[in-house]
Amino acid sequence: MATRAAIALFLLLGAGAAAAEPRPGLPVDWEAPPELRVLFERHLPAPPAEAGEDRGALRRWTREVRRRAPEIAAAEGWFSAKVEVTEEGGRVKAVLVPGERAIVAAVAFEFRGDLAGEGGFRAERRRALEGAWALREGAVFRQAAWDEAKARLLEALTADDYAAGEIAASEARVDAATARVRLTLVLDSGPAFSLGEVRVTGLSRYPAFLVDRLLDIDPGEPYRTERLLDLQRVLQSAPWFANVQVEIERDRARPARVPVLVTVLERPVADVGLSLGYGTDAGPRGEVSLRYRNAFGRGYDMHSALQADPARQVGYADFHLPPGTMGAPFLGSVATRDSVGILGERTSNQGLDTRRIAVAGYRQFLYESVELRLGLSFQNEQAIPEGAERTLKRALAPTGQLVWRRVDNVLDPRRGGVLTLQFAGGAKAALSDQDFIRTYAQYQHWFALSPADQLILRGEAGYTIAPGREGIPEDFLFRAGGSRSVRGYAWQSLGARAGEAVVGGRYLATGTVEYVRWLTPSWGAAVFLDVGDAADAREELGANKGYGVGARWRTPAGPLAIDLAYGESDRKVRLSFSVSVAF
Repeated sequence: MATRAAIALFLLLGAGAAAAEPRPGLPVDWEAPPELRVLFERHLPAPPAEAGEDRGALRRWTREVRRRAPEIAAAEGWFSAKVEVTEEGGRVKAVLVPGERAIVAAVAFEFRGDLAGEGGFRAERRRALEGAWALREGAVFRQAAWDEAKARLLEALTADDYAAGEIAASEARVDAATARVRLTLVLDSGPAFSLGEVRVTGLSRYPAFLVDRLLDIDPGEPYRTERLLDLQRVLQSAPWFANVQVEIERDRARPARVPVLVTVLERPVADVGLSLGYGTDAGPRGEVSLRYRNAFGRGYDMHSALQADPARQVGYADFHLPPGTMGAPFLGSVATRDSVGILGERTSNQGLDTRRIAVAGYRQFLYESVELRLGLSFQNEQAIPEGAERTLKRALAPTGQLVWRRVDNVLDPRRGGVLTLQFAGGAKAALSDQDFIRTYAQYQHWFALSPADQLILRGEAGYTIAPGREGIPEDFLFRAGGSRSVRGYAWQSLGARAGEAVVGGRYLATGTVEYVRWLTPSWGAAVFLDVGDAADAREELGANKGYGVGARWRTPAGPLAIDLAYGESDRKVRLSFSVSVAF
């Protein structure tokens, strides 16, 4: 017997729509396989409320159930199901005899179009498609599984080369007597497609060359779905577009060098922001920011701001050039981002006042879980320590930073680790007041001890190789203390001494052990121990301990940490809060 189980599914869905609103009726006791019982209760109409008052209504309901219940069962693979309905004592009993459930006995494929031709490539594609078929011999035949398997097969067919491929015909031939189903599929690949010129629509605010430089399509290259998705992701990650669609024309009559259609929805050229906040390290703060995405008419993404708090006032402008790519040995294509910036800053903290101007340029390389940033900066800094002489420090320093990130969630890590390595250097022979090499390393790891328990370990170490700290800007020295360092101590209060002021030293060593217990999906409690110091000589490093308890609250920006810490050396208790992100 040949049948189309799709008819049963259509009737099932139609029944579901009709029975969307449950109605009171006589209780029904179903005897049927559990998965069918759930479907019957969901999709079949309720019996009349009082059978004694309207026997005709009960008979009509019974006929409906006898007709539709086997159709629902057929959609789940029972093609010879029968149902009997009886009513006694104010209850309805429905017994379904399902019969044997149908299984797939054979699957046959037929190929048409270019894919049916000669050649090892085509033969390999045919074998791959047959191997990817999900509803194999011996599997239970269900309408939903049949539809899903065909959808996946079509997706695999059209993923590469055959953009206009289709399933020309499909048949599920059911033998109800033996409960066996024979499947036949006809795949028509059509011609092989290749990519051609790029056509961009939606541009009005930004120059077209911004898109052109990000699209590296070689006319005549084979069509690949993943290739178009990669191009879409690259454009979507650029700062200028809120939405991007990349597609091709799928005309079988013109498969060679088909146009690649790129449709963009542009972001506004400028954004202005105003924010107010409070931090336990520096107190109240405010910021006015401007982002201008088309600086100099070249698509340079400018980030600029004026920020102020009691300890620091700063203004800066960073210009991010359009992203690009470059080839690298053994790695292939690597994404790159270039930026230049200027900064003016004044700080006053722990008895040290500084005023500095800095300019810098960087190139960032992005490859999977690794970020590498190389650059060159020049800093001119005036330092005024309380009780010591004013000094002027200059440094022209090549810099580098490598970040390796392997966590399950950047904003809310449960397991994994992040390693950060930094270096910088300056020389008297090249516009610096001191010869130095700055090195720094930090590693943080998250351990998921159980679904509710978490252990966090962090360690960092820094060493600036130099005859002394004199002549080296504070940015290339180290201080510790604060909410993201050794809790229980004031921000940057651990370091070397110059007069009455705390200044940066050449050595840094800190470590953290923290245990978090998540009491609810959003709230947790923590206990922690921090230890560490910064100093100008290794023998001067102390084991300043800070320990305490805290609360954790999961926010969209990451877990918010609210900690009450006791600084053992200072014998003070301090409240701090911060957002923990796996940067």
